[in-house]
Amino acid sequence: MKAEAIQQELAHVYWLGGSPCAGKSSVADALVAKYGWQLYRCDEAYECHISVVTPELQPIFSKLSTLSGDALWIRPAAQQLSEEIQLYQEEFPLILADLLALPKTAPVLVEGNALLPHLLAPLLTTFHQALWMVPVPEFQMKHYLRREWAQEVVAACTHPEQAFANWMQRDISFAAYVTQKALEQGLSLVQIDGSHSLEETIKMIDRHFHVM
Repeated sequence: MKAEAIQQELAHVYWLGGSPCAGKSSVADALVAKYGWQLYRCDEAYECHISVVTPELQPIFSKLSTLSGDALWIRPAAQQLSEEIQLYQEEFPLILADLLALPKTAPVLVEGNALLPHLLAPLLTTFHQALWMVPVPEFQMKHYLRREWAQEVVAACTHPEQAFANWMQRDISFAAYVTQKALEQGLSLVQIDGSHSLEETIKMIDRHFHVM
């Protein structure tokens, strides 16, 4: 399907992308509760997509889905970033297929890290359809350290401290990558640094979407 046709098919979709630990899920929950939208979480879809990817069509996605903790997190941060971007590029057509199959009974809010700005830009009918949230490094580290599950993710690694450090550096680099791509495409971006409350952030993003 051509980009113009996908634009029309997904004109009822709002997109909330960004990098981890920016508060995307909390904002999405609030907007969905307020407007009664459908919610599509990329993280949940990822678990479903694992079962359908193939080494021929999605080589990086297939590879990463089978790695052990050590193999996944002890990789250099630069390699983690490069392969994460490739994974999202491979997954994006699967996300689009999911969305095109959803009933158009209500608007849909799509939330997740997999929404790379340069992939999404050609599919937008209006500037107000999409927004990206990225945390500054200090905010990211502060909030990751508060999440018990984050330590559990790397607990089984041979060197948990190094694994965690690599993971954090990957996410910091991913935030910079998303920022660069959003700015290149002239798309809206919000930096999350803790200077605004969650409620203020929700109101700001609500206004951006121009929901009537």
